[in-house]
Amino acid sequence: MSNKTHHRYVYGLDGLRAFAVLSVIAYHLNFSWVKGGFLGVDVFFVLSGYLITSIILPSHGSRLTFDFRDFWIRRIRRLLPAAYVMIIATVVWVVLFKEELLATVRGDAVSSLFYTSNWWFIFHKLSYFDSFGSPSPLKNLWSLAIEEQFYLLWPILLAVGFYIFKRRSVVSCVVLIGILISAMSMGMLYEPGMDPSRVYYGTDTRSFELLVGCWLALVWPLKRLSKKELPVKVRKIFNGVSIVSFLIIILCFFFVSEYQTFVYQGGMLLFCLNTAILVACICHPSNLLGKLLSWKPLRWIGSRSYGIYLWHYPVIVLTTPVEEIGTQNYWRIALQLFVTFVIAEWSYRMIEMPIRKNGFRQFFKRYIPTTTLTWKKFSITRKLSTVAIFLIVLVFTAGVTGLAKGEVRHESSEKTSVKVSPNHNEEEHAVKEKEESQQSKDTDSKEESSESSKADEQEKSSNPPEKIFAIGDSVMLDIAGNLHENYPNITIDGKVGRQLYEAIEIAPSYASFNNKDAVVVIELGTNGYFTDEQIDKLLSYFDEANVYLVNTRVPRSWENQVNETLAKKAKEYKNVKLINWHKESLEHPEYFGGDGVHLTKKGSKALTELIQDAVNE
Repeated sequence: MSNKTHHRYVYGLDGLRAFAVLSVIAYHLNFSWVKGGFLGVDVFFVLSGYLITSIILPSHGSRLTFDFRDFWIRRIRRLLPAAYVMIIATVVWVVLFKEELLATVRGDAVSSLFYTSNWWFIFHKLSYFDSFGSPSPLKNLWSLAIEEQFYLLWPILLAVGFYIFKRRSVVSCVVLIGILISAMSMGMLYEPGMDPSRVYYGTDTRSFELLVGCWLALVWPLKRLSKKELPVKVRKIFNGVSIVSFLIIILCFFFVSEYQTFVYQGGMLLFCLNTAILVACICHPSNLLGKLLSWKPLRWIGSRSYGIYLWHYPVIVLTTPVEEIGTQNYWRIALQLFVTFVIAEWSYRMIEMPIRKNGFRQFFKRYIPTTTLTWKKFSITRKLSTVAIFLIVLVFTAGVTGLAKGEVRHESSEKTSVKVSPNHNEEEHAVKEKEESQQSKDTDSKEESSESSKADEQEKSSNPPEKIFAIGDSVMLDIAGNLHENYPNITIDGKVGRQLYEAIEIAPSYASFNNKDAVVVIELGTNGYFTDEQIDKLLSYFDEANVYLVNTRVPRSWENQVNETLAKKAKEYKNVKLINWHKESLEHPEYFGGDGVHLTKKGSKALTELIQDAVNE
């Protein structure tokens, strides 16, 4: 049976969508003042749960008169066309203009087509937060994968719930239990100081956000909200609650960080409950904030928020030079926003609305001829459009199916590490391996060290420490050869992608360096943040040694937090000093390769000398 009752359209929710999508865009543009912009996705999840459940539920009673087939067809019409167009266009662009991203995009595109990209990212350990270089332009589709999985399963689960429990009140209690289980799984799976991507991507750990909206629809059904004016006193309370709730959301966008433990151990649940309160208020016809959020510019952004969300991330990724990732070029940002909004409007008018209203058959009839006679009747414009579509699909197919070699090269190039010790001279192998994997060194390959500079370096290291140990990530690999040349007795342990928590695991094996005559150089933080407890734990293994912390120069959201933590530890510990690489390199773009992180020969030489100056003081 089909449910013919349609819920009232709430324009104020478009305004809320506008704020949510703008916060996500600001976050992806790396504006430090919107570090909580990722919470905009939580707002979308709550809204989706509320509105979809409102569509499914009857206006009165607890008997579902719901056509599953009609529901799923409508969801497919609503979501798939625009998403598929974006995926195809992105892959085609990468094939033609961004070949270095082919290996990354291949698997992401296939998983995105089947709305399983969130689990693809989890199984391949692809971080949402800690990465540098060009990220996948399809990474934002993880949230749409969760929503599509929800749309597939939730109607069935809700129907089963009503079949078993009959009463809406009992079903709402069961949904509450589901909310708690999902939120608790996020809290238990999250490990403070570790990359939170597993709990961030997981359908199991994010379901509570959608279920909060579902629960709200059960206890505050949109179809039953009266259009009658509330008493003045009640209306004032209602308006006050909605304004406070809205301000809390805005403050969270500005002040909450993705690295705060509280976010994953109850914080997101509280945020979603607050969002549910706001949605409940906005949906009531008497609410003042709902009317304010119905302002036409906000409504325009909100009604196109799906297309804006789809397109903003690939536009940002594919039009931002690697060396500028994490920086704010306002002319570039303005152009990216303009392109995003134009494409979203085109998608809304030419793809989304025509298919939603008329279905796939009528849409494809415009471009795909069924007979020779039909083709002859096509105008020149339609014929050109048909040929263009065919070529685009052809390039997309070639891109998705022909990337195996690129993927192998991509994976093998990142398996780079080095261990150098006085007894095992491996620096030549390390430098060779690093040069093969880091093309940034090619930017100044013609530069050679002069005899005078070598003499200076020998003079600086004329009184080297008896024992010196250096541990770090890929930046340490960049300087490994120089360090070993200047300190032949040095022990180096460097690895691409190393996080500080990984260094904690291997630190006990270097216990011989924990004495007052030894020097320990720690260069970590390039790949992500760490907690106070983690750096304290690492330093505890070298509490007798002379420790030098090299801060980081990485144009990413965690740079300031990492450097502030390192500076704080240098003040807290008597045996710890800070090597301020960030300050030294800030005005020297020539120190860095194409990704803005790894070092050129000039950069390697400069960082090596900075470490020498500090150690030999």
